Amino acid sequence: MLHLLAHVVPEAFFDVVKTVPLLLLVYALLYYIENRLTNTPALLSRAAQFGPVVGALAGTIPQCGFSAAAAALFSAGYLAPATLVAVFLATSDEAVPVMLAGGASVPQVVLLLAVKFGIAVIGGYILRFTVFRSHRAGSGEALEIEMTACDCSAGSPVWSVVWHTLKTAFFLFAVLLALDLVVHGIGEERVASLMLSDSIFQPLLCALLGLVPSCAMSVLLSELFVSGTISFGALIAGLSTGAGFGYIVLFEEKEGRRRALPVIAATLAVAVIGGTLVQFFYG
Repeated sequence: MLHLLAHVVPEAFFDVVKTVPLLLLVYALLYYIENRLTNTPALLSRAAQFGPVVGALAGTIPQCGFSAAAAALFSAGYLAPATLVAVFLATSDEAVPVMLAGGASVPQVVLLLAVKFGIAVIGGYILRFTVFRSHRAGSGEALEIEMTACDCSAGSPVWSVVWHTLKTAFFLFAVLLALDLVVHGIGEERVASLMLSDSIFQPLLCALLGLVPSCAMSVLLSELFVSGTISFGALIAGLSTGAGFGYIVLFEEKEGRRRALPVIAATLAVAVIGGTLVQFFYG
């Protein structure tokens, strides 16, 4: 065991070290975008009026803690359930920087965001006129949104970028170390079989993993895709349910938990169907 650790720990560490410069660059760019998009709160507030298409558009924007803010608005009665589902489906958490740092091409990342946006819009409107047809946002009060759910912009810009980079690098190291230990311990073929490679059920498995409210899940799914272990469709399914802390916010208030379960179930269903269709037609 010690011999195995002596081999995989340095390997995982240096793999992460090589990604840090690119992570810094990507997070600096995302920080700039986030602080330039001063109209993002207004965009989210209009989602209550215009529905899933605005929710999906807002969810696609790189915004720290966005799903958590949207979940809070839903709990307060500002967002309809179908709109919240669209936000969840479009959110990508840490996938963009991790994929770019891991060697994915820019066109792949753009395709990922575009497909997720399409699934969020289509799925959101189908839910709006079927499952959630009798549910609407119930608050008519003026809305002010504070996008400070995770204090991503707290402190100086340099510290914000460095902290986010270090946090992602830690998740990445933990995921790579775990994957390396599993691969060396049971073999690549066994790992592939555990992830249901070449199976139509892989998007379902990844969608269930995405429900875990942690940034580590988006890092794990991105790494599995970059390494070729899961398909693009499975990645779509997993990241579509990966709403992070949004799920935790939904369950914070006891009276809101009953309303939260249909939203989570709908998010899972649309993610699995969308991911399965993408896997069938694209791979």
